[in-house]
Amino acid sequence: MAKEKDKNYVSVWFWMFAMFVVALPCIGFFMVIIWALVGDNESRKNYFRALIAWCLIFAVLGAGIMAFGFLPEIQKQIQNWLHQVK
Repeated sequence: MAKEKDKNYVSVWFWMFAMFVVALPCIGFFMVIIWALVGDNESRKNYFRALIAWCLIFAVLGAGIMAFGFLPEIQKQIQNWLHQVK
């Protein structure tokens, strides 16, 4: 009986390769978008779509913090913590 390969299977070697490529500065950005949109593997596409969603969430949160003027207060608090450590 022949065992059919699941088309949503993603090997450990691919994930190692993907993590390496995503860590590359410009190439990684474009590859995340390509892997999120192209291909038959739904598991891989969903992972990279979730990665894009998290990046957008953090970008919106960061923009909100800067827009409401909390950034200087956060920087001051970090400086206070750093001076207490010394």
